[in-house]
Formats: sequence, C-alpha cells, structure tokens
Amino acid sequence: MAKEITRDAEGRPIYGATVKVAAMCVIMMQYVQSFVTPALSAVRGAYGSLGIDTVMIQQIQGIPSLMAIFGAILVGILERYMKKKHILILAMVLMFMGSLAAFVPETTEGFWLLLATRVLLGLGRGMIFPMASSFIADLFFGKVRDRLMSFKTAVGGLSGSVFQILGGMLAVLSWRYAFIGMLMAVPIAIMIVVWLKEPEVKPAGTTADGKKGNALKSITPICWLIFVLAGVWNIFQFSYMTSMSLTLAGTGLGATDMAGWIMSFETIMSAVGAVCYGAFMKGRLGGFDLPIAIGLETLGFAIMCFQVNVTGFVVGTFIYGFAFGVFNPALILQLVKVLPKEGATLGLSILAGAQNLCQFFSAPVLAFLAPLLGVAGVDEATKSLANWNVSWRLGIVYFVIVLAIIIFAKARAPHMLAGVKAPAAVESGEAGGDGKQ
Repeated sequence: MAKEITRDAEGRPIYGATVKVAAMCVIMMQYVQSFVTPALSAVRGAYGSLGIDTVMIQQIQGIPSLMAIFGAILVGILERYMKKKHILILAMVLMFMGSLAAFVPETTEGFWLLLATRVLLGLGRGMIFPMASSFIADLFFGKVRDRLMSFKTAVGGLSGSVFQILGGMLAVLSWRYAFIGMLMAVPIAIMIVVWLKEPEVKPAGTTADGKKGNALKSITPICWLIFVLAGVWNIFQFSYMTSMSLTLAGTGLGATDMAGWIMSFETIMSAVGAVCYGAFMKGRLGGFDLPIAIGLETLGFAIMCFQVNVTGFVVGTFIYGFAFGVFNPALILQLVKVLPKEGATLGLSILAGAQNLCQFFSAPVLAFLAPLLGVAGVDEATKSLANWNVSWRLGIVYFVIVLAIIIFAKARAPHMLAGVKAPAAVESGEAGGDGKQ
C-alpha cells in the first residue's frame, strides 16, 4: 500500500530526501553527452581517411545543440497528452540511444548512422533541459525550491566534469568506449524512475473541467521579455566556451591541455557560484541578481581581453564562472516567479529553446558584429579575441538595459522580482518544504 503524502497547511505535498535527490539527478542526465566530448579527435582518426572533414566531425557536438531546440519545444506539446514523468523517461531513453553510435562501422555510411544517433540524443537532451527545472518548480516551493534550483546548477556542472574525465579515460582505449560510457548513467536513470514523483500540476491550457485550451495563454508578455533577453545574452555568454581553446592557441599561450585546465576552473567556480547563491546570496541582492551576474560576466570578458596572459585568463575565468553559476538559477527563479504554476513546464521549455537557438548562432552573430565594432582583428592573436571583445562591450550595454528594467520593476511591481526578499510571514509559511515524506 502506497505511503500517504504529507501535506502542509495549504494542502501542498511535502517531499523528503529521496525525491530531492531524484530531482537533482535529472540535471545529471542532461550532461551524459559529456562522455563523448574528449573522443572527437579519436573519431576524426577513425573516419578522417574516408574523406570526413573536421567540420563534419564537429557536428557530433553541433547536432545535439541544434536538436535540443526541438526537444525543448516538444516537451511543451507532449505535457498536454502525457504525464511529465513519462515524458522524462522517454527523454532518457532517447539519450541512451546515443550510445548506439559505438556499434556503427567505420565507413562513410557508418558515420552518417553515428550522426543519426546524435539527433536522437539531442532530442532527449533538449527535453531534459527544461524538465530539470520544472520538476523542482512543480514539486517544491519556498526556500526549498530556491535552494534546489541553485544546487541544480552546481550538480550539473560537476557531473559534466566527472563524465568528461571518464569519457577521456575511455577514449584512450577506443572512441567507441566513450559512447558506451554513457550507459554508466543508467543507475542514475533508475533512481529517477523509482524515486521521482509525478507533480500534482495540470498542464498549461487545461481548464477546470479538464479540457485542453490554448496553452500559450499562460505565457504572459513579461515571460516573453525574459525569453528574448535570456536568449540574446546567451549569444555573448556562450562565447567563453567556444573561444577559450582557440584564443589560447591564437595568442600562443597554450594548447588543448591548457584550455582543459582553465575551463575546468570555470566549471568549479560555476558550482561555487550556484551554491553560494542558493545558500545565502538569494534575497540579499535587492532584486538586482541578474544585472549583477551579467556585470560580473562582462568584467570577466574584459579582464581576459586586457590581460592577454595565462594569469589574466584564469582571473577572468574565475569571475565569469562564479557569475555564470549565479546567473542560471537567478534566471530560472525569475521566470518561475512570473509564470503561473501550470505554465512552468511550457515556459521553461520555451526558455530552453530560445537559449539553445541563440547558442547555436552565437559564433556567426559575433563574427558579424566584430567588424562593426572595429574589433575583428588583423592577426591570429587579435582575431581569436574578437568574440570576447564584442561580448564585453555589448555586455556593458546589456547590463544597463537589464538594470533599468529591474529598477522600473522594483518601483512598479516589486512582488514580481524573484530576488526581493519575501516578508517573514511568507517565508515561514513556505519553509514547510523541508519536511519529510
């Protein structure tokens, strides 16, 4: 006989440790593809002699990012016809189908089959991305929800690092083992299936009598503004990931191993930033959480442009990484704050789609803007810094825009800002989420 769920005074379910652990595990599934990242050079060695060029090899990473856009949108559609947990299980199955790439032959046809498995993995990853946040938003509330949303960013970053290290060790043996390595996440998926609860939330657009109406009615103009602002900022924000290795090589400061070490610092600081935000920063920044994070990321880019040496890159990385860890949970919590409860999954799916779309177009957009701002560069060193030179300059503009929006919101509707500390009475009423099932 199933154990009865404990509820608070308002009738909201209170879940214990196992459900919280399962909710944290969802974000780990999004980073399963990190097993394959170190194996790209080995894949090139296997297929390069067949005429498969480097650009096509890079699509092993590019295709999942593109397909994630469609996967995120698919979640918003499927939630009207399937239980959320069933959608999540489908997403995990698609992710694990990506490991089938390990069994394709080393022929031209085999390479196209490999890319086909990346399409499936990308769809699954795109579906998991918004659900990692929406399950937390649907199952928890108050301080518990806010802490878990912040810790989610830290757990995701650290798990991605571990998976990448394991993938690199497996890739030394064979590129195929890196793809098989994704199956090491099966125990994590099992914990999710067994422990995670189905949220007691109706899908967006569902009327009181159970009929399916227009789901987009739950997405307010403020939500659309957040989608646009977050998406566009991702064009600049993502330049850190795409440019570090090239910048080190272009400036003669280091090779791939150096880039790996410096970018590992970013992962660590991102986790530190997320934990700090969830533990004590949220509610203490006066509602200016997002502009502060944007300002610090911009400062990180500027330091790396003005101090073109290893020390400058490390310092810039530490600042950028910490700010990145603050920005992500602050953004999600702000969106959840203005979304109706039933619109959380759909809204987070649209946000994920917008961010992945702008991430996909980050490199060409920055390449277009660089000459317009006079920072395109004339040699390898300055060309490699062009993306960051664009990002810190326009980052200042973006900081001012978001700051102005927050100031306006504080004056007109402070209750709509996630970073504004709630009254003590409200806080104490929501703290019940720490109870046990």
